[in-house]
Amino acid sequence: MNLPQGAIDFLVYLAPSLLVFGTSYFLVKRFLDNEQKMKYAELKRTMDNNLLPLRLQAYERIILFLERISPNNLLSRVYEPGMNVLVFHKELLLTIKTEYEHNITQQVYITNAGWAIVRTSRDELIKLINLSLGKCNPLSPGVELSKVIFETMMAQEEYPIQNAIDQIKNEVHSLF
Repeated sequence: MNLPQGAIDFLVYLAPSLLVFGTSYFLVKRFLDNEQKMKYAELKRTMDNNLLPLRLQAYERIILFLERISPNNLLSRVYEPGMNVLVFHKELLLTIKTEYEHNITQQVYITNAGWAIVRTSRDELIKLINLSLGKCNPLSPGVELSKVIFETMMAQEEYPIQNAIDQIKNEVHSLF
């Protein structure tokens, strides 16, 4: 199969042009892709710099929440002279619920595992308070409930609130 001389001349002149075009296309495409990646990395870095203070503040508030509901702080803050066990129990649970609801939006800024730790420690505390109520006479002075809570807490090998605080602190340290 013989090609006319004009077609061969056309292909001879076209081949280098196609080679230059192909090379240029791939170089420009690579350049634009790299530029897009760099802009994305810069945007991510900017977002991280803006988000980090919010995340740290959320972790601070979660630690504060856990400290506020720890039995050492909670019992002395909620108890008022003249409360019986039943009223004291109700006030303890209401305080825990209110504190939790006040801090519930912080879950947006902390990890799912961190939030699960917070929920679990809150639930364990509520369980501890409810178990302690079962060991008291509902009409006894509220101080009796405090004593039973502390006794039950001391009998446990693990302290859920302190474990949660430690794990949240570890999460904060992993941010850096």
